[in-house]
Amino acid sequence: MSYDPGISGISGASDVFLNSPVTGNFLNYNTSTAKWQNSTLAGYAALANGGGAETVFTLSATGVTTLDLANGNIFVATLTSNTTYAFSGATAGKACSFALYNTQNATGGFTVTWPTTVKWSGGAPVLTTMASSVDILVFETIDGGASWYGSLVGTNFT
Repeated sequence: MSYDPGISGISGASDVFLNSPVTGNFLNYNTSTAKWQNSTLAGYAALANGGGAETVFTLSATGVTTLDLANGNIFVATLTSNTTYAFSGATAGKACSFALYNTQNATGGFTVTWPTTVKWSGGAPVLTTMASSVDILVFETIDGGASWYGSLVGTNFT
């Protein structure tokens, strides 16, 4: 039996050799032996999961609004009043990031205040206050959320 990369799946249990899985290993197809085997992962790898799908969390933003990474990594926040954002849920020792689709409701005119832990290149951006407009921002941390780096993707998507 053999593995055909054009066909999804393994054609039989004899096609797989698993030697006591170890942290830092991954399952790899060896074309020389025509078998699956444990292989050591060297360096870093981005593994596809769900076709690149990310978790979207939709919320109404009013007053103090916390964006908790336990809920997702894409936030669609509709402003219903002036909002002060807080960020939580970053994992210590890991790089963490999320995108924010900051949306004015049908009335618009609302402002945003950022956490003091956010660092911006050239200062915080001026966001759109026009009704139903969307501003897209990305935030990243490499220290468990002690500091966040904010980047403006674009403003006034309508």
